[in-house]
Amino acid sequence: MVPLVIGEEIWYFPSLERGMEKAKELIELYPRTANGRVIWMGEVLKAKGRFQRKWFAEKGGLWLVITLYDELLGKNKGLLSLVVGLALVRAVRALGAKEVYLKWINDLHFRGKKLAGVLMETWKEWFIIGIGLNVNNTPPGFLPAINLKEILKKEMPLEEVLFKFLKYFNYYYKMLWDFDLESFYEGGLANPIIEEFKKYTDTLGKWVYYHYNVEEKGGLIAKAVDLDLEGALILEKEGEIIKVSSGEIFYLA
Repeated sequence: MVPLVIGEEIWYFPSLERGMEKAKELIELYPRTANGRVIWMGEVLKAKGRFQRKWFAEKGGLWLVITLYDELLGKNKGLLSLVVGLALVRAVRALGAKEVYLKWINDLHFRGKKLAGVLMETWKEWFIIGIGLNVNNTPPGFLPAINLKEILKKEMPLEEVLFKFLKYFNYYYKMLWDFDLESFYEGGLANPIIEEFKKYTDTLGKWVYYHYNVEEKGGLIAKAVDLDLEGALILEKEGEIIKVSSGEIFYLA
């Protein structure tokens, strides 16, 4: 049994400069209830994505930071990134956005336009998970992005979207927790997180451009063929198999 309910404690801030910094501050101040804590922000003034890229987190979107104590076995830590993506895709599909898919590791997209992104970091003994989901906000026109309002043709109450996401996050985190515990005692188990991810991703079978940072030169063009049991993406190029556990991909075909 998972020893917490993610979202049992929710802190709401109408506006913050950086949500992940506030999460760390609250861990220091109130560590006893930090495991599973959710910080919900109306807007994030200085939001950043991977490699300090600017993230547009204006009013109308769902902007969250979740803190989890690092209790997972080493070989299963990478699966937490998949869990966040699974919770997001199941939530938006349950709300009616049936054509949203996961792009490895945990980006959500609708017909090639980005709907949601995740930024995870480890800090001391904690996972700090930043989540951005475009709901009723309007992404800048120069970005290949979209919101739920445009997909569903109606505005969505943020509270409804939040609690749908938390429902699935708890569901998949419990699945991960149970697998983590069972795999400690017994090897060779089927990995339910990987099987679930394969249901909702459209990455496998595609030709992709991969790089740890796609804005830099020297990336790899290969075919995405599978995931390993730790969530790494398996790429194939001219008969060579390459595994990557972090980084970014662009679809080529």
